[in-house]
Amino acid sequence: MTLFRAMISAMAILLMAAGPRPTLAADAPAARTMVQAAVDDGLTSFVGKAHSLPERTRLLDGLLRRYTDPTMLSASMLGRHWDKIDPSGQAAFTETFMRYLVSSYVGLLKNLQAGVRVEIGEATDLGARARVASIAYLPSQPGAPVPVEWGVGVTADGRPVLMDVTAEGVSIIRAMREDFASVLRGSGGKIEPLMEALRRKIDANDKDNATTP
Repeated sequence: MTLFRAMISAMAILLMAAGPRPTLAADAPAARTMVQAAVDDGLTSFVGKAHSLPERTRLLDGLLRRYTDPTMLSASMLGRHWDKIDPSGQAAFTETFMRYLVSSYVGLLKNLQAGVRVEIGEATDLGARARVASIAYLPSQPGAPVPVEWGVGVTADGRPVLMDVTAEGVSIIRAMREDFASVLRGSGGKIEPLMEALRRKIDANDKDNATTP
């Protein structure tokens, strides 16, 4: 994983996968505006900054909740298994999953190199979604700009949210969803083994993050 792909993952601007289809049509200009705001927010929050671990954790959690919908994200990750959980179980999974995301990527946000920039390109209306193109430029790779594509959907109340991101041809969210599906298949569709696996990973991530606060 390149620094850029890791950074984009960690900023959580990508943390929404394909799941239940939005009921509203995507608005391409609104999608582009939201992606621009998310990128600006992420870069301003972390690039060239030396935040403490608690501050990075707070900022990352805020980005996740601002530019994605945690419940929609969780439903996307579980697919058909989501409706088999009662509301309290759905809420518990959502919070555990959000903690997993933050703990997984907050360590990568320490001392990100100054000078990173992202140019937002055209947005394409795909019906229920919009696709927003962009190019990222890294100081460490001045001659090798990275194409990044953002997938944007719409919540039931009309808010555009990030649903996926593809950097260097790789959808990180798709890979994560496939990992979850593998655990669910192995458990016969039971959610608790996946929850337990996430808790173990959170504990391991927290220990790793604490060694380089």
